[in-house]
Amino acid sequence: MVAGAGLVLGTIQAGADQPAYAIHYLGMRGAPKHGGSQSVNLIDHSGPVLASSKTYTVWWGPSGSWAGDVQTGIADLLSGLNGSTYFATAGQYMRSRTLVTSYGDSASDTTSPPNPNRVGAATLGTEVAKEALANSWNVAAGDVFFVYTSNFPKGGNYCAWHSYATVGGVIVSVAYMPNTTGVAGCNPNAPSSITGSEALVSLANVTAHEFMESVTDPQISAWYDTSGYEIGDKCAWQFTGDPVSLGGTNWWLQEEWSNAVSGCVATTAVA
Repeated sequence: MVAGAGLVLGTIQAGADQPAYAIHYLGMRGAPKHGGSQSVNLIDHSGPVLASSKTYTVWWGPSGSWAGDVQTGIADLLSGLNGSTYFATAGQYMRSRTLVTSYGDSASDTTSPPNPNRVGAATLGTEVAKEALANSWNVAAGDVFFVYTSNFPKGGNYCAWHSYATVGGVIVSVAYMPNTTGVAGCNPNAPSSITGSEALVSLANVTAHEFMESVTDPQISAWYDTSGYEIGDKCAWQFTGDPVSLGGTNWWLQEEWSNAVSGCVATTAVA
């Protein structure tokens, strides 16, 4: 599994019994910039978008694998997105539909996750189906499932990826979120004014990246540019120098691409 420079569009097969899905990677900080022009806007390829979404988190690994503030912090991040000026940048890609999101629930699976170099979209779909059954989640189109694992891939040169899978006959968005704790290439280097552990600050930025791409390009068939780069790719690891406020909490989150200004922005006025 090779992510390449920056975010790369590709497919991966996690095993002989798993179908290949399109997967979009977030390359590590410092990876070479992609060849696409920063002046090229995202193009609508007519695939589905998620104007209305509901997010869930699955924490897969032994207890104590993450810093104590990580799980509650990520829940706060996802809960604070709706109605925020950060999330509002995605509104221009919703084809005139109202943009809304909500946070659903969290689940913990204390078994050891599989080898990260063998994880594919179907792996995440199977794990989501297991937790949905155990927690009586009513899985629906528009759901986005973040699966955080206690381990991290060796040699992958990426921090996370998003894709889609079928759960209970419904196509849902899934994001693979390996444990970026202590991984320099996934650390956004937030200023000291941003509170929270290094683990939380790192995962928060990566989570925001994958969330924005999951709603604007959930099946890798909607909004991306001529080089295959999505809303977060074109601005990966770019920060304005000011924190982003979500639900009253300040976060250090990368900018996102706005077709409206043909550039990277941290926030967009809420309509």
